[in-house]
Amino acid sequence: MQNRLKIALIVAVFFGLIAAYGIYNFLSQQREAAEALKTATENIVVAAKDIPSGSTINENMVKDGTVKIVPWPKGSVPAGAFTSMEKVTGKTNKVKVLAGEPLLESRLAGEGAGLTVRLEPGKRAMAVRVDEIIGVSGFLVPDDRVDVIITTVPAGTQNDRVSKIVLQNMRVLSVAQNVEQKDGKPQLARSITLEVTPEESEKLSLASQEGQVVLALRALGDDSLAQTRGSNKRDLLAIVTPAKGGISRPLIREPEKYRIEVIQGSDRKVVEF
Repeated sequence: MQNRLKIALIVAVFFGLIAAYGIYNFLSQQREAAEALKTATENIVVAAKDIPSGSTINENMVKDGTVKIVPWPKGSVPAGAFTSMEKVTGKTNKVKVLAGEPLLESRLAGEGAGLTVRLEPGKRAMAVRVDEIIGVSGFLVPDDRVDVIITTVPAGTQNDRVSKIVLQNMRVLSVAQNVEQKDGKPQLARSITLEVTPEESEKLSLASQEGQVVLALRALGDDSLAQTRGSNKRDLLAIVTPAKGGISRPLIREPEKYRIEVIQGSDRKVVEF
């Protein structure tokens, strides 16, 4: 009886050791697998600098380090990440990409997408030519805000030109330039593409056809809308509008007079000059 009890005890201890070793070996393997997963990486394309929305990923961005390939923990690689520059070159990002963020397929549009990815729903992209000399085109960059001013002759007037703000707080989508011939000499002309509503596109088209268009750059964050009646030559020269039957006269300020009191004995008099 005692021998059977000893044998049963020995067998139980033996199988217990086997079970303990199996559990230890399983946990060790799981730990090693977790450590290997942490150290395992995969190369993906990320933005080294902030990339504005609507930018096309090109070779220049690769050369100047705007985008680069970095090792990323394999277990946390986001879906749609790119593993080579060839796969991402030529695509346009739909939204702004911050420095350090991976470039994802869901955030990019195919080659040739252009401005379509930057337009807000219900908006249109419309180009307007601006003279390099009289406009601010040399200082404009995408996402700036401008006012559109037209100088034209209103209907029913005789060569009385008026300048008026017709569109305000317009978003600049792109700035392009090309060299054209004017009077036999090359002239730099710029085309500014603005984001407009359908109604605003009609006004901008009419303004481009009816007169000279000038853009006025707005301060950053200035969303205020100015109410103006327009300006003509009378406003420019500060000429008073004549009354009925009267003759208009310019506003001429009379010169200031100086007065000196002269005392001669008991006589006093004031001299003006």
